[in-house]
Amino acid sequence: MTATLRAFGYLAALTVTFAQGAAAEEHQKGKVAAKPVETGVVIRGVTLAGPLGNPGTSTGKTCDFSGEPVDPSGRLEGASVNCRPNGNLANTLPGLPARFNAYCMINAPVKSARLIQAARPENASHCDLSGITPKDATGQFGGAVWR
Repeated sequence: MTATLRAFGYLAALTVTFAQGAAAEEHQKGKVAAKPVETGVVIRGVTLAGPLGNPGTSTGKTCDFSGEPVDPSGRLEGASVNCRPNGNLANTLPGLPARFNAYCMINAPVKSARLIQAARPENASHCDLSGITPKDATGQFGGAVWR
């Protein structure tokens, strides 16, 4: 009886270990599938109060990243931006949610950052920006213009 219980316990532990390994491997496949975006424009939306200016003119504000989640080393963990490989303003800006009345734009790649496509059902051009400090991201994206 004791030998049977031990064998059953060993088989159960082996099954759980195998299932955990398969789940971890599947999770890694999802991560590997996301290719970095290294070309095209990168757009960060911003919602500003007050009267709107003329499209494309300076708002006098920056696209601030200070409210985004950061890892223990103080680097962004997936800040929301719009991008697409080889994208330009005309084909990337339309995906930006309507709540943003202004935006900042730079060309990829973003220095010292990881930029990956992370499409959402409502926005095929959505990307995640990470690995950079909020201060560096704010500095690189610079001043906002009216949409």
